[in-house]
Amino acid sequence: MRTRLLAALCFLLPSLALAGDARCKGTPKARAARFSDKALKGKSPAERYAEYVKACALDEVVDLTQSLVRFKTVSSEQPAAKSPEVAAMGRFLEKWARAHGLGFRAVGENDVFELSWGEGEPRLGLVFHGDVVPAPAHEWKKPPFEPYVEKGRLYGRGVEDDKGPLASALVAISLAKELGLSPRQGKVLVIIGNGEESDWSGMQKYAETQKPHPTHVISVDSNFPVVAAQGGFVAWQLEAELGTAPAQPTAGRMRAVDVTAGEFLTQVPGAAVLKLEPAGLAPDKALAAVKDAVAAVHKARPSLQAEVKQEGTQVVLTTHGKAVHASVAEEGHNAMWDLAAVAAKLPLEPNGIEALLGVVASRFDGDHWGEKLGVAYQDTLMGRLLVAPTVLRVKEGKVSLGINMRRPQGKDSATFNASLDEAAALLSRDSGGRVKELKAVKGGEGGRYVGDPHVADTSGPLVTTLLDIYKRHMNEPEATPTSVRGGTYARLFPRAVDFGPAFPGDLYTGHAPDESISLDNLDAVTRMVAEALHTLALTPPAK
Repeated sequence: MRTRLLAALCFLLPSLALAGDARCKGTPKARAARFSDKALKGKSPAERYAEYVKACALDEVVDLTQSLVRFKTVSSEQPAAKSPEVAAMGRFLEKWARAHGLGFRAVGENDVFELSWGEGEPRLGLVFHGDVVPAPAHEWKKPPFEPYVEKGRLYGRGVEDDKGPLASALVAISLAKELGLSPRQGKVLVIIGNGEESDWSGMQKYAETQKPHPTHVISVDSNFPVVAAQGGFVAWQLEAELGTAPAQPTAGRMRAVDVTAGEFLTQVPGAAVLKLEPAGLAPDKALAAVKDAVAAVHKARPSLQAEVKQEGTQVVLTTHGKAVHASVAEEGHNAMWDLAAVAAKLPLEPNGIEALLGVVASRFDGDHWGEKLGVAYQDTLMGRLLVAPTVLRVKEGKVSLGINMRRPQGKDSATFNASLDEAAALLSRDSGGRVKELKAVKGGEGGRYVGDPHVADTSGPLVTTLLDIYKRHMNEPEATPTSVRGGTYARLFPRAVDFGPAFPGDLYTGHAPDESISLDNLDAVTRMVAEALHTLALTPPAK
């Protein structure tokens, strides 16, 4: 039984708190009066604030999250500067900020939205992102940008990554203001970048130019207890020429004419599709050959989910996996692996699709750690290198394979780049020179990106304060700082850490279809963020 259940016994389930606490009724002024020092005699400001948040925050957090989710801020489809949805969300946040007595400004071309509270040098920065990953409607049970609550969970693209946590912080601030609390050591900033899922340049420029940075910076975009280290983000791309079909079909062989897998670089593919022309086979024999290959692979991997059908002259093979965030690839199931395994048993004419599927089958299938590529290594704190092939496409006569890696500390960038050079040479030899690494071209497309790991000070006051909050709220006295493979905006600020929203043992749904967060998790995030806000920014300076 998870320890969060123990916490629920101590702090009450949010549904029970909301249903039974009449103090949350009425105007903000009226309900705040019920948590004043006069109404709760003998309780400190911190205790009254914690009780107010616990009793009354969740409904507001859910409502605000739903409002934010309705803005379709998919940065990979439209960058912030050109997105009417990002602009509309900015107007909404500005209106919300003014209504709650906060400052608001847009930095750059809507690259960053900043809400501010208080005066003086920045004391606390709470960092989020307002953009989201794509949400193909066919993968969702209900429209992804029409959020709803069902069976104790809030659903919609962005409810966990990152609009729910953003709403938690904003509501925590608004309730503190209603109680008459204020920053005592410098102002509080809520910093919202709008390109985290695609182009970090806007937030990078903000971090480089907006100085001084807050004394403490907390990103609520990863895991609990406290994430003090992040893996380095790696983007690597391979390609092959599709090639021209032979004038005469090769007897006994089929021709791969199209392949599709994955939606974007940071999500493990939940489905993969291969389209085949019978070419040198009779149509019925081609269909039978694909079905036989599926049956053969199924014997070796009973979890295989595959469909084979005929569409006109083509045979279409579809494999189904489990889409998850690429940083936790081992928690999902890569549909591309299965597609490549079946393709390896088919009599295919040589071309770029056949070549890249062969590479996936021989050097990626079943291996999350890069051992087959010869790039594997690990670190005591940060664990193993993660390797996930995520996007396979045919476009303009070329077949491309996008690969996402998350690398721990332990190898400098020069050494790691050298290992990728060797892996690229290996794949080229495997494929007879047909598969090559895609080099950067004019305009910045393609090319290799190797980011460095980020490690914070685990003994500093920020980590120790947040860890203490988590231990008490979740009744986990043995909790320790942790690391993740994912990369968040925290890495742009020295000594910054992540604090939630995902809990240990929970499946992260942030990049998956039907993204959701439980209401009790959302409530716990709000209460812990509120205490961090109070402890780090609202208490008087130490004498």
